[in-house]
Amino acid sequence: MSNYWGHLSDSKETLIEKAKDYSRLKSDLELQGDRSIAIENEVVRLRRLKASLEKLESSLNLGSSQQFDPIVARVSHRSLSGWWQKITIRKGSSHGMKPGFGVISNKGVVGRIKSVGLLSSEIELITNPSFRMVAHFAGDDRPVTFQGSGIALGGRSVGLALDVPHDLTPTPEKPQTLISSDLSSIFPRGIPLGVVKDLGEGDEGLFKSGNVSLGLSLNQLMEVTVLVPRQ
Repeated sequence: MSNYWGHLSDSKETLIEKAKDYSRLKSDLELQGDRSIAIENEVVRLRRLKASLEKLESSLNLGSSQQFDPIVARVSHRSLSGWWQKITIRKGSSHGMKPGFGVISNKGVVGRIKSVGLLSSEIELITNPSFRMVAHFAGDDRPVTFQGSGIALGGRSVGLALDVPHDLTPTPEKPQTLISSDLSSIFPRGIPLGVVKDLGEGDEGLFKSGNVSLGLSLNQLMEVTVLVPRQ
């Protein structure tokens, strides 16, 4: 009762100040609640990343003549004009980065380091037309050539499979996966590049060629893994 009568005796200005204090307190509680949700989401993301890295580490040390140590790096810059050609990461020569190191994500091959600064490195993406590497079709040991090809209609990232033997015949119903080859020396064998749904005759008629549909994760890269060869 004393609290009730106390409020009745408050002036108009006092009531306004109390309402403002209540509003500030409510906003602060809502903000703390949003921060708690954001922290929980970040914990879930880091746990998933840890699981992906553990799986990745086991795959990097098996079935390849070269072994690698994975180093996670955050994407720090991506220009609109070169969205499908390059990105910049927050690791440089002070972290052991060198030009030519392979870069991957939990979805597959991302590209390779092109240039290195003290605290950052520029990565040439797999979609860059200047990017080429040796690859294999899953279940087949014969090497083929992969080349970046930018984007197709609808914003899909694509590449080209070149020098493909004639007896390989993927179809839209039974596409074949293109994977990295340890012949490239900067990637272990078996990292996915994309899928091929159709092949046509090459320019010289000796081999086949076709488009490679890459993962949409290239458009949403926030973190990547650099493969550091073990010497």
